[in-house]
Amino acid sequence: MADYVMLEDIFETTENMTVLRDNRLNDDSTDTVTGVDWFRFRETTAASFYVSGNSWIGIGQNSEQLKISRRDADLYTLKREEGTLFEHYKFLRIRWEGYSAHGNNNASTRLIWDALFFDTGDIILYFVEVPVSASSIGECGLYTKSKNIPFQIAKGKTVTFLHQDDAGNEYELSDDPPVFLDPYNRRYLFKDGGGRLYTIIDDALTPLEETELTAELFETYGIPDLPDGNVLLGLKNPSVLYWHDSHNRFPDMKISYKGVPKPQVIYSEDIDMSDASILGIEKVTCDCDEKCLFAVSFDRGKTWLGYVNNKWVKFTEESSGMSKAAIEAVSSDAWAEKATTGTIKYRFVLSGADGFITNVITDFLNTEE
Repeated sequence: MADYVMLEDIFETTENMTVLRDNRLNDDSTDTVTGVDWFRFRETTAASFYVSGNSWIGIGQNSEQLKISRRDADLYTLKREEGTLFEHYKFLRIRWEGYSAHGNNNASTRLIWDALFFDTGDIILYFVEVPVSASSIGECGLYTKSKNIPFQIAKGKTVTFLHQDDAGNEYELSDDPPVFLDPYNRRYLFKDGGGRLYTIIDDALTPLEETELTAELFETYGIPDLPDGNVLLGLKNPSVLYWHDSHNRFPDMKISYKGVPKPQVIYSEDIDMSDASILGIEKVTCDCDEKCLFAVSFDRGKTWLGYVNNKWVKFTEESSGMSKAAIEAVSSDAWAEKATTGTIKYRFVLSGADGFITNVITDFLNTEE
């Protein structure tokens, strides 16, 4: 019985499989495959699996319960394997190799799939080859006790049925494989770009005095699960360090991260208001996100101002500003207090991944023609 460290490793080899049918045609008949006593489907222990030449499986019963491109097909090679994942999770694997169209055996109708049944109760399908034409693909569905769960197939695709009860009556469809937590004593530590080591205590980063990575250090200070990513935001160029108490190779670590740009400061050109027909500013309207901040200058960028609590104030920080709502609420009388130099200039501060500004419209008060 072979053991695997990654789920993907199981699909990459057939060396550990027993060949039950070796390039011998099975058209409409059914092969009985030895089952297991630790998997139940529809309240029945799967002591036998019934694999049809028409690409369906009966799980403990000789009936069409799992249809995998079920149509008039040709099965030529059938294989079986029992194995473990992480030396912990047991599985039974069935590989079906043949063609999806009876009597039409060519590359365009080639069909090869794996069906894995885990002692967790989950079912995983993996498609090595699928027919080129949709017309050569048959019915795909898992018939649970209460419903039919249809699914789509594609080459290289994994289809998962997550068990919802121990009796094997209800399942949920997923395009992602189950999460198999390794059974090891695993620990995580963290390191910044300068090499300083950290752990997490009370949901906060805590630096360590130690500098040498040892098993004892991980067991003493490491945490068993990855924290919320926000906890690590204080680290510059962080590294996630993983250790477990096994000689097996480390599982692949998949981490999702979202990059948020630093605030961007944008300046408008100087806007000329010196024409004699311009008496002042009536209003300003903006097309931007709600986090955008604004500052205005009447001396070509030497001084930046905002209208806060019914008065003009000076901003000393480049990232400071008033909100979209605030600049649009400035009255013509308030504009008249400062818009006397014949020029105006805007500063915009954009924050976050979705920050944007499309335009700023300045409506002037003009003399009557």
